[in-house]
Amino acid sequence: MRNPRHIALALAIVVIWGVNFVAISHALDGFPPILLATLRFALTGTATLFLPRPKEVRWYWIAGISTFMFFGQYVLLFTGMAHGMPDGLASLVLQSQAPFTVLAAALLLGERTGLRQALGIAAAVAGLGVIGAGRGGNVPLGSLLLVIGAGASWALGSICNRKAGAGNGFALMVWASLYATPPLLAVSLLAEGPHRIGHAFAHLHAGPVLGLLYVVLLSTFVGLGAWVMLITKYPASAVAPYTLGVPPIGILAALIANGERMTALEMAGSVVVLGGLVAIVWPRRKPAGARIAPEPSVPAARVEESIQAA
Repeated sequence: MRNPRHIALALAIVVIWGVNFVAISHALDGFPPILLATLRFALTGTATLFLPRPKEVRWYWIAGISTFMFFGQYVLLFTGMAHGMPDGLASLVLQSQAPFTVLAAALLLGERTGLRQALGIAAAVAGLGVIGAGRGGNVPLGSLLLVIGAGASWALGSICNRKAGAGNGFALMVWASLYATPPLLAVSLLAEGPHRIGHAFAHLHAGPVLGLLYVVLLSTFVGLGAWVMLITKYPASAVAPYTLGVPPIGILAALIANGERMTALEMAGSVVVLGGLVAIVWPRRKPAGARIAPEPSVPAARVEESIQAA
């Protein structure tokens, strides 16, 4: 990717998605986590009024994306963040989806995992272990496990997305958002209750509303829309590595907005995780004068699967 405007656009998307975790935390100040997920996907689903359903995609793949990539991922992520998972650390730990996706693709799709990817998975898992050991009482273990679970759910959704084979990735995400809304609303009513939901709407204030609007308008429509444009112009291997900037931006945004700091062990674990992610998603360079078979694309490199804490 050599066009300066497109490079600037990719960097802007990274900033939008990194800051998104701070926006989520502000939204959670006013909305219960499952209700917040419901509102996010209900508002995103309104775009189905303007985008036709991808007819080449079987309904069950859309349902699978809704179940794992949207329902499962965001219920677990938002609940973990609502119960003590710091914004910046969440932006990093959620990227556990990358090793989970590679493993799921190997087990379910029979994709070959290269040595570099295997070492990257081992490094990412080791880094998450270091982060867990370095919690220092600041992060409840349950919240950490919930966000790791969100990464695993995202990975299963990625497999459904690959099998869907949609021609228009943005339309697929919009329709999957619509599919996810009714079950999210039902679970919110059952788990959070009408009283808590009513209280949230009766006591709305600017912070949570602005956080929700950021997640829907900037992170989803602007960020994902621009990402779709880039991913259709360039190979995924040229665009996907930019998403490695999301966790550092998320950690920096949490530091600036909330004064959030990490322990030394958490920081060391974060560096190890990022190193593992680089090994997993960075494209392999072809030696000069040599012809090699392309490395199987990592599902996390696709537009619909790239940093959707959107």
